[in-house]
Amino acid sequence: MRQADPEPGKPSPWGQGLVREHQVLICPDCHPAALAELTRCPRCESVRLVRRLDQVECLNCHLTRDARAEAVAQVAPCGDSGLAAEVASALARVLGTQ
Repeated sequence: MRQADPEPGKPSPWGQGLVREHQVLICPDCHPAALAELTRCPRCESVRLVRRLDQVECLNCHLTRDARAEAVAQVAPCGDSGLAAEVASALARVLGTQ
């Protein structure tokens, strides 16, 4: 499922969170099951975390910490090779290398 812009004035049905220090989007169909996989705030246990410039911030209690480099290195590559190929093709077109 691809994310689309929500209708004006309506919130997006997509969620967001962190998995092993990577910010991820969560589709509406996967949202309930995906909550178990999300990183939680060590202070308040919230899953409302965002990553900005190598820092992780909890949107509930505002605890900010440095992102753990070792967790980022362990993340496996995305399994959606179709999307990766589509992005590579678009970049090649834009950069004129195709």
